[in-house]
Amino acid sequence: MIQRILVSAVAILTVYLAHADNISFADAVVKALCIQHWDTDGDEELSMEEAAAVTTLGGVFRENIEIASFDELQFFTGLTSIDDYAFYKSTVQKVAFPATVTAIGEYAFSESCIGSELRVPGTVKEIKNYAFYSCRSLASVVLEEGVEVVGWHTFSGPITTMVLPKSLTFIKSMGVDPYVNANTSSGIFLPEGDLWVFARAEEPAPINDFAFYYVYGDGHLVVPSGCVDAYTGVLGWSQFREYIEMGDVNADGSVNHFDVVLLRDYLDGKDVELKNDLLADVNGDGVSDEQDYEELKDRVYIDDGTPTMIAEAETKEQSVPEGVYTIDGRKVLDDVSQLQSLRPGIYISGGRKFIVR
Repeated sequence: MIQRILVSAVAILTVYLAHADNISFADAVVKALCIQHWDTDGDEELSMEEAAAVTTLGGVFRENIEIASFDELQFFTGLTSIDDYAFYKSTVQKVAFPATVTAIGEYAFSESCIGSELRVPGTVKEIKNYAFYSCRSLASVVLEEGVEVVGWHTFSGPITTMVLPKSLTFIKSMGVDPYVNANTSSGIFLPEGDLWVFARAEEPAPINDFAFYYVYGDGHLVVPSGCVDAYTGVLGWSQFREYIEMGDVNADGSVNHFDVVLLRDYLDGKDVELKNDLLADVNGDGVSDEQDYEELKDRVYIDDGTPTMIAEAETKEQSVPEGVYTIDGRKVLDDVSQLQSLRPGIYISGGRKFIVR
């Protein structure tokens, strides 16, 4: 009796472990296709082991207009690249790339429904020609640290925001082409509008002179503090309509006290509107948080040790006088909201010094 019970328990455990290894798909159509092509043991499921054994997607999902999501692609760790045309003209809206993939092939997601926010992990070193060409929903593209090469006409669609990593080494001609007017094969007309490009590297990467060809005149390029001249001096980067330093939260052309106040209000959840939310990510780490505020505050306010009436008041644990003062203690404004009337110089407010340029 005991022996039979043990044998049954082992059998149940074996079945349980076998099922535990199976992938749970969110999209029934994707699951059916995966089982049809890669279920090698015939159990009508796809295990982690079976997924890992796949080395090419071929044309399984090409032009499929029934699929929606494929986050389970991350388990296909036998893939080193996403095949050319893999999801071409498909309705796939999101995928999760396996860490083993180092390249995204030509036309891989061209004319697909890939979602409005696309993040390409840094394990992907090259995104090839036309990979995300004419994607009608593509609005935001983040290339994470590690991505190096962007191909010819790689990204096009109604893109409004693009983040480029420090690791970037080259963008081919018209690699970012958000304003392509029409997709002649499907008759889809893509809207036009401003594009915000956030370049994280202090030194501009060498790119094709026409890398942002359709962006020039409408584009805003946001670069690290003190790096505007470096970018405007390099052909390919030098034709944007506007150049903004990270930290210029209100995008008015200068980094000053206004930006500190606005960032504080933004982080506190107050009803403030930024021209682009990524302007609040001062240090470029992908998150707008207290570290950004502290970095911006340290950049704007200076402390040269010069005694002031406000510093003395703080030392004596007295209340800090309201308003704005010159460094010699003369009150020039009653309210910081009137800063636009100040001449360039060094001022004090709330016990801290700041610069008006």
